Amino acid sequence: MVMDNANEVSSSLSFASSNLSNGSSNNNMSAAASGEHGTNLEILSLSKLSGSLERLLIDAEFDYSDAEIVVEDIPVGVHRCVLASRSQFFHELFKKGNHVLAKEGKPRYLMSELVPHGVVGQEAFLVFLHYLYTGKLKASPPEVSTCVDEACAHDACRPAINYALELMYASATFQMKELVLLVQVSFASKCINSVSF
Repeated sequence: MVMDNANEVSSSLSFASSNLSNGSSNNNMSAAASGEHGTNLEILSLSKLSGSLERLLIDAEFDYSDAEIVVEDIPVGVHRCVLASRSQFFHELFKKGNHVLAKEGKPRYLMSELVPHGVVGQEAFLVFLHYLYTGKLKASPPEVSTCVDEACAHDACRPAINYALELMYASATFQMKELVLLVQVSFASKCINSVSF
């Protein structure tokens, strides 16, 4: 949906620039440059949108969360409209309204009930949320990407593998197939790069 709108904006900008031209080759070059400029504006606009939504997750000053998901006994504030718009799983969950109320009157959901057949830790869930809000795959947190053994590449250590599995499990359960693929590609490329021939 976002891509369709982005293409419409780009097409509109290109169309508007070409209508302003008089038909000369210089003006055609201007239209092409304007099209590139429109694409750059789209990228800038999407980047700003992503950054603004990220602030909802990381900046306490912008904590307008309207629900909580408790992961490893730690409540994580979420915005139901963001989760529901990005994930069919959350859309259905919020539509049902099966929740317990937290102290502030916000709906509270337990991760252990959302994923009853597996485990999703806080690190994996926060990276999953970051992707939902920004559309960007965040780097692995230090807790799972640092090893006490300095000789270890850490891409194939148990903490790194558990983290990748938790992130893929959350992504699959919460119906974010593209994130499952991104994690698989990212993990596979790390493993390939860490293998020495």
